[in-house]
Amino acid sequence: MEMEFETCTSNVNIDDLPEEILEFILSKVSPYRDVKSCMLVCRRWYRLAAGVTRQLRQTFQNCVYESKVKWTRIAPEIDIIRVTERYSHCACYYDKSLYVFGGCTSMNTTFNDLWRFDLARREWIRPLAMGTYPSPKACSSMVVYKDSLVLFGGWSHPTPYPLHQAAGFFYELHMYKPEVNRWYLVTSISREHPPPTAGHSASIVKDTMLLFGGSSVPGTGTNDLWRFDFIDLTWKKIVTENKRPSPRFGQTQVTVDDQHILVIGGCGGPNQIFNDMWLLSMDKDPWEWTEVKVNNTDCAAPQLWCHPACKIGNMITVLSKPTKSVSKPTSQPSPNLRPVENIQQNRVWVPPVEREIPPSDRGGEDPGPSHRMPTAGPSHYGDQRYNSSSTESDEESGPQFKRPSVVENDSPRQPLQPGRSRLEPSDPDSSRKLGAILNYVEQQKKLQLSAMESTSSVRSGSPSVRPNAMSNRQKQLEALRKMEEKLRENMAQQAKQKQTGQSRNTEAQNVMSSRRRDPHSQMHLHVLDIAEVVQGHVTWRPIDESFSLDAPDETIFYSLSEGRGELIMFGGIQRDIQSMQRGVDLKSHLVSNILYILSPLKTSI
Repeated sequence: MEMEFETCTSNVNIDDLPEEILEFILSKVSPYRDVKSCMLVCRRWYRLAAGVTRQLRQTFQNCVYESKVKWTRIAPEIDIIRVTERYSHCACYYDKSLYVFGGCTSMNTTFNDLWRFDLARREWIRPLAMGTYPSPKACSSMVVYKDSLVLFGGWSHPTPYPLHQAAGFFYELHMYKPEVNRWYLVTSISREHPPPTAGHSASIVKDTMLLFGGSSVPGTGTNDLWRFDFIDLTWKKIVTENKRPSPRFGQTQVTVDDQHILVIGGCGGPNQIFNDMWLLSMDKDPWEWTEVKVNNTDCAAPQLWCHPACKIGNMITVLSKPTKSVSKPTSQPSPNLRPVENIQQNRVWVPPVEREIPPSDRGGEDPGPSHRMPTAGPSHYGDQRYNSSSTESDEESGPQFKRPSVVENDSPRQPLQPGRSRLEPSDPDSSRKLGAILNYVEQQKKLQLSAMESTSSVRSGSPSVRPNAMSNRQKQLEALRKMEEKLRENMAQQAKQKQTGQSRNTEAQNVMSSRRRDPHSQMHLHVLDIAEVVQGHVTWRPIDESFSLDAPDETIFYSLSEGRGELIMFGGIQRDIQSMQRGVDLKSHLVSNILYILSPLKTSI
């Protein structure tokens, strides 16, 4: 039997597998590197790998159309090469990599560095290119033409030295060839050329590059249309006679086909935010602009001028927070996290302590060291701070008691999230704080036991201060015991986490993160259906209101590019544009260098 088994297995190879199994295997390899290698094995593998590639792309487009995508966060590693935080940069996809150029930070700094993110290895690479480098700038355009990256225009921060140096605008045209790792400065042979421009839009149509809009003066836009011919190396300004879009900058421009381009949104200056869309028809003489009707505007992405868009098939995708409120996350709280009631925002609740009753109010000698009574009324008092010395005794209304004392944390006040315990160790001093509270609880238990003993001795010889004093003390003692148990559980959990080197359980981290973050401020995928844009109308798809724990907060001035079966977002400012328009200072830590991958939820073929 063993000889027969060895003979059978020796004659079996991977070519004997059914095509269904081979397709499943090929669907699990990397679409950036391994699939192309698999196509070189044989004709059968080439046919199957090509079919898997088409199927994966179709699956990705279907998931984008239904907004069924998952977020993956990729942060640069500290111990290796690290890309600088930036926004208003330009990026494009070419040959299994994402290329990022320029941008600026909050420190009045603009860059002229070039970065490449290898999508197969998921790592950043800094190409040290040769040739004529572009000037440091942001708000440029970068598109792919054949084997080159074409960079045009841009803007630079005003330099502090010399004083009163104005912001710089550029009309330089550079081409970068990844195969030779070299920059080339392209000089046009025509006399006319676009003025120094930033915030414009660009797209490739056949052997030409079309530029629209932009800004040559801070705060103002233009609606000029320029064409650059890569064959003749000439610029030409295109004149249209009919109605055309308003002057703007910050818009998105995509190529629909060889005869049409689409311009989306933009900003014309202060209080001039555009959400309109215009179609340029190049099959007419002269070229003609047509405003496109937009359907289902309730689901439209807000502030299109600072949220770049990306074309995927017959769709335009935009990442931004929704204009309407979305449903809250459906994540269930971890069983290890026990909610504690009657806890105010970012404060630690301490059991109530009654003011010691003077001997004169007790009608005789002091029966014990601490004759105390349970407090009446609510168990918490909002955000006010109370002092035990603020209460005075009143002989007519009976003995007055201390209100609950409140101990504030060092962190700023935030609303208490459901299911979150204020006794949870969440800062480096939590162990010390919990220990102090535990000691306090133990002291209160001793005082309550002593008071109960004194009360029982008093009841044998004289009437009690209150008929239900013993019952109330037992209830309060039981509450102290429960509080002590919870404190000890939290301290034991903190000690265990410290030994293992983990600050918190992953599940608890996700649940608490979802509860701390406002679902309305999270970025969602907005999809615009442009299948019938040539007929004159487009439609915004309904927004998927599901909440993703990995999605970032509202981010603007990022870059968005399409890879192989995934959407790539990089950089930006993690702040709402409305807060920036109100004059809120921009902090350096709000500028991001995080890369996010949006991939389909369904990966099977």
